[in-house]
Amino acid sequence: MENNDYSHLKEEIISSNRIFDGKVIKVDHSSVKLPDGGTADREIVYHKGAVALIAVHQDEMYFVRQYRVAPDDFLLEIPAGKIEVDEAPRETAIKELREEIGGVAAELEEIQEFYVSPGFSNEYVHLYEAKDMTIDAQELDDDEFLDIVTVQLQDLKKLLQSGAFRDSKTIIAVQHVIAAYNL
Repeated sequence: MENNDYSHLKEEIISSNRIFDGKVIKVDHSSVKLPDGGTADREIVYHKGAVALIAVHQDEMYFVRQYRVAPDDFLLEIPAGKIEVDEAPRETAIKELREEIGGVAAELEEIQEFYVSPGFSNEYVHLYEAKDMTIDAQELDDDEFLDIVTVQLQDLKKLLQSGAFRDSKTIIAVQHVIAAYNL
């Protein structure tokens, strides 16, 4: 039987200095004590978390295309959004589905939870699948500019293999749909 005590791998934060305190993220420069007693520096990005949505309706999967400043690129992504303070992930998922694609789901099923980039960030994503969805009008925030893109389910595998999806949440979601729908 496997030993589940991993305490011998734990790093302990010795000191921390907040170097950025923004609206979406906070960044600390920390010194840590390593398991062997040595020390190292870590830059840690703290994020409130996010939701992402698999939205399938009438043999099509819904995506949004938007410009992302950090990679300086137009990305094809599943609908998603950050969790606000004192907002439950499910509540954020309902709101983001409506805002980004005008979707209303009879049911939301949580499919997966995952860290985006745990080497330097605690950002945690809750991936939901919208079930029995209807589509109405988008309700974008004032600072959101995106296009709705629908893809036929039978085309997902080809698009995935072509590199059309380049962010982790979308790749995970598309792989889930391919497996779940036997595409």
